Amino acid sequence: MTDTLPLDGAPAPSPALRLPDRVGWAAFSDFDETYLAHAATPEQRAHLAALEEYLLTDAVRHGLLFGWVTGSSAASVREKMARCGARVLPHFVAGALGTELTFFPDGVARPDPEWRQVLRDSGFDRARVERAVERLARHGVDLFPQDTGHRTEFLVNHYFRSLGDPRRDEHALGLVRELAAEYGLGLNISRCNPATGDPADCYDVDFLPPVCGKRNVVRHLCARFGVDPERTLAFGDSGNDLEMLGAVRHGYLVANCTPEARDRFPRVSPHPHTQALLHAFRHHLGH
Repeated sequence: MTDTLPLDGAPAPSPALRLPDRVGWAAFSDFDETYLAHAATPEQRAHLAALEEYLLTDAVRHGLLFGWVTGSSAASVREKMARCGARVLPHFVAGALGTELTFFPDGVARPDPEWRQVLRDSGFDRARVERAVERLARHGVDLFPQDTGHRTEFLVNHYFRSLGDPRRDEHALGLVRELAAEYGLGLNISRCNPATGDPADCYDVDFLPPVCGKRNVVRHLCARFGVDPERTLAFGDSGNDLEMLGAVRHGYLVANCTPEARDRFPRVSPHPHTQALLHAFRHHLGH
């Protein structure tokens, strides 16, 4: 499930992390069911608080640049943060599958102008998405739009309902990939995670600029801050996180990841949610 990011200049919750003077490490985390456990049990809230304390203290000493690469909007993120007891906003949020990149200097949300220009130069056109979806329907592949409550300039979200047979699903999704390539569209396909509010029997099918996606956000930020590729980490729980995990030196699935993701990526933390992040940070960065 994906939706949009905040308005320019919108106030951010506090405390927000201060950008390091020199970035020594960079870490990228999916938000829903990776960083944030939606159940928000007392134990999970305690682990979340421990990670936030680390980010505010120890991580600063290591020059850690940290942010969420997620499909959720800032409004949605803030609602979930409040509901689940999260207090600390990261350095950046790359929302809507990285089609929007926002920093929070001095506690104020500021879109990244360089990234926005990259997306504008991509020539992404929603009309091409509509033509591709119409052609798919004529081939018997029906996509239905996601009701995110927001409209984004560079992302169009649909669901594809499983046909109940993996081979038929793969054939249909193969047609989606072929037409996306023919129309010059970027594409994300992943099995929906019901824990985040998606339907259980569907796939996310997201059209976006081909220059975009979680992997390209990672590359953009590493280049911008001059981060050594050996000092990069990422965390995720589902199929749409795998390209991000593969774009860093130390990529981890959290222990509560989806079966689809577990089958496709070898490194799985023995710990769930924020425990996985904190253990990895302490292992690679130190205490």
